Amino acid sequence: MIDLAKVYGSAATDLGKLLLEGEPPSPFKGPLTVDKRAACTRPLCLDRIKQARMQAGCTVNDVLMAAVAGGMRRHYERLEGEVREQLNLRAVIPVDLRKPGKEQALGNRFGLVFLGLPLGLNCPRERLTEVQRRMNALKHSPQAVVVLGLLAAVGSIPQEMQQHIVELFGSKGTAVVSNVPGPRVPMSLAGQPIDSLMFWVPQSGRLGLGVSILSYAGSVRIGVASDAGLPVQAEGLAGDIEAALDELIEAL
Repeated sequence: MIDLAKVYGSAATDLGKLLLEGEPPSPFKGPLTVDKRAACTRPLCLDRIKQARMQAGCTVNDVLMAAVAGGMRRHYERLEGEVREQLNLRAVIPVDLRKPGKEQALGNRFGLVFLGLPLGLNCPRERLTEVQRRMNALKHSPQAVVVLGLLAAVGSIPQEMQQHIVELFGSKGTAVVSNVPGPRVPMSLAGQPIDSLMFWVPQSGRLGLGVSILSYAGSVRIGVASDAGLPVQAEGLAGDIEAALDELIEAL
């Protein structure tokens, strides 16, 4: 019991330090408008990604997150020029905390974790290794549970204070990134086959960039939703992520 308290206490301390740190300026973050731009990649072969993850000894999610980091690096270079070696931009990642295999009550139990995307690493293999290391650390951290508890507590305070806290969390990230496994076999609707699926991850707390990853029937599509007030171009970033994935797979 004491050890568990120490673990959660350490996670709360780390989260507190994170919330005191600023996020570096980038074309992915800035004043927002009400208009959005959206684009997505072509269907990407899931078997090809699985083969790459086996070669690298990591997960499919590690490969995809490394591709997102690589795509953001490419887009940053196009808009801003040289990327600083130590540049890290945080992705806010929703984590489902419900236990699998049991009947669940209605509603969601989602916590959040903050993953630093290593845009400063130029080598695709090094970028993947670092993403894998950071993801493994998050998997053994109760950060998502701590955040869920904080957000649940926020629901009992005045709405004006709620908004300030949501904006505080949003200011510590650059993008929301969500990876959702879809149906493994082709589906149909009203007798018509469904060629592809896509969703758009919700963005709040003044986050102007959302990246949605969805697998469906042997393929993966990565969607980008960006605020029209930002210099980032949704279609261009989607293409950069796709190119970064190809580069990574070829490097393994």
